[in-house]
Amino acid sequence: MLNRGRDAAIVTLIDRPAPSRQTIEQLRSAFLAGNDAVWAVVPEYEGRHGHPIVAGREMLEAFLRAPVTSSARDVEHAHQNHVAYLAVNDPAVVANVDTPEDFEKLQTGQAT
Repeated sequence: MLNRGRDAAIVTLIDRPAPSRQTIEQLRSAFLAGNDAVWAVVPEYEGRHGHPIVAGREMLEAFLRAPVTSSARDVEHAHQNHVAYLAVNDPAVVANVDTPEDFEKLQTGQAT
């Protein structure tokens, strides 16, 4: 049970490049503007869901209570009625950097 700390966190994956400051602010603002039914805000770029996400206490609790065999995607989909998807104009939210070639593409602005 989460009984200490903050009411929300911005969660990202290690293999994702940093989104723009504007994207972070848009996600934060959307989360703060949401009602109690919104447990998380997920960025969406060209129809693809990405990272980072803003996860409220309820979603963090769902992640912590999920079976160890679950993925974050499983938890998100199980609680999809509590997730708000926010369209953003930032390809970094869906970019993966898994190989040296991906890193090179990121450096030249081609990563997606």
